[in-house]
Amino acid sequence: MKKQPKFSFRSARLYLFLLTASTLLILFGTLFPVDRHMPRSFLGYDKVIHFLMFGAWSFLYGIVRFFRGHLKLYPVLIWGTIFGLSVEILQHFLPTNRSFELMDLAADLAGTFVAIGILYLLERQFPWFRNNQKK
Repeated sequence: MKKQPKFSFRSARLYLFLLTASTLLILFGTLFPVDRHMPRSFLGYDKVIHFLMFGAWSFLYGIVRFFRGHLKLYPVLIWGTIFGLSVEILQHFLPTNRSFELMDLAADLAGTFVAIGILYLLERQFPWFRNNQKK
């Protein structure tokens, strides 16, 4: 008889851990005080980083919901939007030398929308993905 590994790619615990880690990394990366003198080479990549961070976060949140048996995509959109907006508002009010930037929020939302698209495709393409949901 084969023993099940504790973590596999179909393990809810693995994705919950990754979601928690990505949440903490996003909060650290966006709310930690910075020196305003960023190198010019970094400025163009700021939006790409926001896109990737929030896209990954939204994807992981959707996968965790999937493993819990319910993958409706609108909560992923709602929570991704709330998380991105909260970070931008906190940047405005906390003394971190950061400010609310509408383009950062747009990049956050774009990442969330792409993650939702990927989750939608997974649901449509793979029967095991669809069959794991609660009716």
